[in-house]
Amino acid sequence: MEVQEAIKQRRVVRKFRPDPIPDDALYKIINSARWAPSPFNTQPWEFIIIRNQETLKKLGDAAPTAQYLVEAPLAIAVVILPINAKYPFHQEVGEPKHAGAMAVQNIMLTAWELGIGTGWATIDADKVKKILHIPIEFDVLTVIPIGYSLDRPPERMEEDRLPVDDLISFEEFNGLSEGRIIEY
Repeated sequence: MEVQEAIKQRRVVRKFRPDPIPDDALYKIINSARWAPSPFNTQPWEFIIIRNQETLKKLGDAAPTAQYLVEAPLAIAVVILPINAKYPFHQEVGEPKHAGAMAVQNIMLTAWELGIGTGWATIDADKVKKILHIPIEFDVLTVIPIGYSLDRPPERMEEDRLPVDDLISFEEFNGLSEGRIIEY
């Protein structure tokens, strides 16, 4: 699968089959995450693989808008490590989290390439830290439910996306987005 094809075809999966994810597929998925860019190649992430159904249930309770987390055969918690930065500005502007988000994108695209679905669970980070025994100085970016889709997600249509010309300006902000409030 070509990268552009994976980007355009990937969907959030919310209904999973109970089939286990093979370890070789899981390692391929995590391997792609470690290649995400990060400031000064710090690789400020750790990935916790969760297969225990009781733990997944607790994590589902910590993700009020992502109850489908409980349905997945496994999940990956993306933990962001604290950085004792030579350039503290990187920490201040959230560079470690940005790098983690790029690792998540790699996870999702690689899983999709392998025929495996994923989702993004918006979580209560403090609750997730308690459930997974993560020290307070670490951050939890998300918990990604992973599994084979129970049904085929709907096709994404070109008209579902804003036109490129509505998203770009050159050299300075030109007000294209003024008044556009994101609602969901």
